[in-house]
Amino acid sequence: MNDYKVHRARDVPRVALEGMRFRHAWPRTEGALGLWLALLPGRRSVSVSVWRGPDDLREFVRSPRHLKIVRDYRDAGDLITTTWKAERFDRRMIWRQADDRLMGRLQDVPHH
Repeated sequence: MNDYKVHRARDVPRVALEGMRFRHAWPRTEGALGLWLALLPGRRSVSVSVWRGPDDLREFVRSPRHLKIVRDYRDAGDLITTTWKAERFDRRMIWRQADDRLMGRLQDVPHH
């Protein structure tokens, strides 16, 4: 999960647009099973992605497209990345787990 706090309000639209571009390409992303995007109050852009396995996530993170996004948006905000392993692919359960992390309900899990 990525919890990205955008520094300036003027950058929120371009961050959101980039998220939508990722979403559009998601069905063709090897090993990707699910993706949720959300804009939260306080200029927060959140993505929760579900992967077939850790190797698929690592391959995506090292991909040229992802590395370009990281470079292009490095200074536009602060990123907190959190990973965990879900017991099963249950959308409601995974979103509840993400929400617990985003809202700071879990100890030792960083959040904005």
